[in-house]
Amino acid sequence: MVAFKDPYSYKTITEHFVAVEGMYSGQYIYCGKKASINIGNILPVGLIPEGTLICNVEQSRGDKGKLAKTSGAFATIIAQSEDGLKTRIKLPSGVRKTIDSKSRAMVGIVSGGGRNEKPILKAGVKFW
Repeated sequence: MVAFKDPYSYKTITEHFVAVEGMYSGQYIYCGKKASINIGNILPVGLIPEGTLICNVEQSRGDKGKLAKTSGAFATIIAQSEDGLKTRIKLPSGVRKTIDSKSRAMVGIVSGGGRNEKPILKAGVKFW
């Protein structure tokens, strides 16, 4: 849960975000064009340098993040266009996709990466 200060009235707005590896409770998260490139910050993909690992990427501008949201998933920024309007990213499946440079993404890898590596055991003689 992330708490934002409401810009219009004296109150806070709470939102639920996807947790990124390296985040901790009490951490300050910055969103917007002026945010620095740190773990957990959210900024437009056009302002993030190539090779950066990102998650929770908006497929189209303003859809609140549709790509790379599962545990351990991340996308990589491959290239920016010359005019700065499009950004090319590589998704977790290996597919390369071109998206709008003003769509936002969170910097980092979604936490919970080793979730499916634990073997599922049945209760019984072998388990006990």
